[in-house]
Amino acid sequence: MNYIIHTPSAARLKTEILDRVSDKVDANGKGIVTWQVAETDSGEKVLVHTADQWAEKGCIVLKQVPGRNELQVRFHYWDSWEERNNEDDKIMLGRFTELLLVHFSYFVDKIVIE
Repeated sequence: MNYIIHTPSAARLKTEILDRVSDKVDANGKGIVTWQVAETDSGEKVLVHTADQWAEKGCIVLKQVPGRNELQVRFHYWDSWEERNNEDDKIMLGRFTELLLVHFSYFVDKIVIE
């Protein structure tokens, strides 16, 4: 599943999401409590839902599309998770959409899911 955010600045949106989630507060002072930033073994910053049922399954990875104002969003399972399920991808992308629209909608022009 391709989840693409069209935005005026993909780099700024990615930085804003990671920084604000780390700080636990959005630009309007509204708390962000259901997500946290984690770092992978390779040093990449990813988003992890704080509910145990999701934190143990995987993470959301944000990738900039070179030369385009698009941010690709993917749900990645942790290597140790054995029971992979396409429904989990949809649920996690739905939870991420909630985060995006509640706290970062001012950066979003359009969301495309293919």
